[in-house]
Amino acid sequence: MKCETMNPHVIYHYTKVGIDEDNYEITNGLHIQEYLDSLEKMDRITQLAEEFVVLGRTSITLRGLAHALCQSRSTALSWRPIAERVLKEEGEWKKPISALVNQS
Repeated sequence: MKCETMNPHVIYHYTKVGIDEDNYEITNGLHIQEYLDSLEKMDRITQLAEEFVVLGRTSITLRGLAHALCQSRSTALSWRPIAERVLKEEGEWKKPISALVNQS
């Protein structure tokens, strides 16, 4: 992902909401689309790999279903074991994902 100013706060929140979780605390009570629009006003995305678009749409769709069933989930935590295994298999493992979690 590339943004106009590469604001780390905005990039973190794009990623958090796009592929992990959304709730009233994270989105400041805004609907997810309104929240993403507010991030866009702070620092506009200028480049995004197609794979991240697909991942984000899938994550948001699954979370939407979970919200409808009153079963909110963190998709990043659910996918973590698979992601770690694939990174290790591909020789791309650089540092534990837990070192990146909860950075804002």
